[in-house]
Amino acid sequence: MKFCDLHIHSSFSDGKLTPEEIVSTARNKGVKCISITDHDTLDAQYITNNKYDDLDVIPGIELSTEVNGIEIHILGYFIDIENENLKKVLTELKFYRKERAKSIVSKLNKMGIDIDISEVLKNGKETVGRANIALEIVKKGYECNYKTAFNKYLVQGKPAYEKGKKLTYKEAIKLIINSKGIAVLAHPGKIYKAREVENIIKELRCYGLKGIEVYHNSHTKEQINKFYNLSKKYKMVVTGGSDFHCCLSECEIGSEGIDSELYEKFIGAKNK
Repeated sequence: MKFCDLHIHSSFSDGKLTPEEIVSTARNKGVKCISITDHDTLDAQYITNNKYDDLDVIPGIELSTEVNGIEIHILGYFIDIENENLKKVLTELKFYRKERAKSIVSKLNKMGIDIDISEVLKNGKETVGRANIALEIVKKGYECNYKTAFNKYLVQGKPAYEKGKKLTYKEAIKLIINSKGIAVLAHPGKIYKAREVENIIKELRCYGLKGIEVYHNSHTKEQINKFYNLSKKYKMVVTGGSDFHCCLSECEIGSEGIDSELYEKFIGAKNK
């Protein structure tokens, strides 16, 4: 298990476990620090008000953005969860997420995949994402596992993909900074045009990006080395996390993340 897992999703977006279950699992596994980084929502962040002797819980969020037409995700840490402008923007994004889900389900229905939008929205509670739809596809028996369902239908270029309403990267980074947080580029290995990663990092750095998620369950050893070297080249903080969504996925809480030394540097970035 890693010392710190900074990328976890709860049942308040497209994860399976409640914040309480996530905390319990992390403590049982010996993880010392976590961040619940749900997509475009703060609903799980009440858990950060609880204090634990053996676990730090850092406020977090994952925002979907675009850079020159390329979808990227920005993680925000140490954010002020009571920031009124942040809450206002997230309320608007929540509406667009539901509309996107309806459109995706409609496409799937036309392909003969009979899933119900009401079930998808129920599973997603307040904030629904593609993962909720993938899980429903598996639940109804159309695919054998979450990863297959997601990659077969829901990623860019696949038949049920629907482009979502996103903030610009400038808006996302500014929103995080104005909420007293630090902005980190999420899973750069999953960026659609991988050859542009360094250019994206250089551009986002100019607007306040502070870190790179070097360690992620989808990254190869070669990618980890590449992103680690880029973090050093551009003097950025190194983060990492499992990107845990559900017990059916291939990763577990604490399976990816950072060690205690990198954790101290991560904490230090908060005060710079």
